[in-house]
Amino acid sequence: MTTQTETEMWLPIRDVPGLPRPIPAIGAGCWTIGGPAANQGTPIGWDDVNPDDALAGLHAAYDLGVRLFDTADVYGMGRSEQLLGQFVSQVSRAGLVLTSKVGYQPGPDGGHPYAPNQIRRQFEHTLTHLNTDYLDVYFLHSGDFGPEDRYLQPAVDTLQDLLRQGAIKAIGLRAPHEFAVEWADRDGLIAAQAARFLHLFQTVHPEILTVRHNLLSHQVSEGETDVFAFARQRGTGVLIKQALGQGVLLGTHDPASPRRFSALDHRSRDPLFAPAILHAVRHGLRNAGVAAGDVPGLEIRAALGFALRQQDAAVLVGFRDAAQITATITAARSPIHPADLDLVHRALQPARDLLHHLPPPIRQTDK
Repeated sequence: MTTQTETEMWLPIRDVPGLPRPIPAIGAGCWTIGGPAANQGTPIGWDDVNPDDALAGLHAAYDLGVRLFDTADVYGMGRSEQLLGQFVSQVSRAGLVLTSKVGYQPGPDGGHPYAPNQIRRQFEHTLTHLNTDYLDVYFLHSGDFGPEDRYLQPAVDTLQDLLRQGAIKAIGLRAPHEFAVEWADRDGLIAAQAARFLHLFQTVHPEILTVRHNLLSHQVSEGETDVFAFARQRGTGVLIKQALGQGVLLGTHDPASPRRFSALDHRSRDPLFAPAILHAVRHGLRNAGVAAGDVPGLEIRAALGFALRQQDAAVLVGFRDAAQITATITAARSPIHPADLDLVHRALQPARDLLHHLPPPIRQTDK
């Protein structure tokens, strides 16, 4: 078993607001291990997941120092939580930080996912799946609280009650993929999204946020307040997800022969995997590689380095087996030079431009 001293040699330790203790900067994102799945006809899963390999990946992450494990009730429609729970039963729960989410699964009678009785039902399922009697963070996963936000305050009240009972230690909220405080004063959809998030934040009062942030994320302008500055000003923590761009930023997807995904794999509808995007990413990474010279593991080190620049956040990385999570954490052991990171970031500007001009409702497909 890895000692704390060995952990610190592998990964920097960060004190992220909203989490119960300082933790290694990289955590395990467990969406990917849920396997193929659909929720109300929408593909939300991942192909090619072997439960034994995924369990081995969880143990490999733990042995390499990871202590934060993030999942959701909808990941694999419960399978991710169940697999993580199997792992939890084999290690010390006291040393783990477990987070899960609620908000996408309707009740058995078709009731709203945020109806209080449905939240409590899902929460009990989550505790059972995870082999635990409490969660360190429980996230409101969806921003849909019914007509005229009918279930917003009831959902907040339900989570506050769980907090008072000690069943959860902190409440979390999902932030928009693209956000700056100043955008709320503009016109159009992006303004509505920013204003909506600010309203939810003021109503929920979360201790921690989760946000997608990677080398393909749209950059805010100078002088604008991004989600990280916004969180720091309020003493709120941040968990960064999809730091590797669902693997696209590793340059392993061939645009000339794009993978075919099953109807239960969310990537079958995600424009991130469209040939034009894959081509722009691969072209940018190749240009950066030429400019940087012989830099081992340039792609993965750049992707991790970009996310880890946010000093007050923990970074979640996905995996499906031990080899994948080991490669990621090993790469994190060798930080990239800032000049090489800047080269990669500049080289990916065309890919960011392509993604930024896609219609927002299509762009926001991840759960």
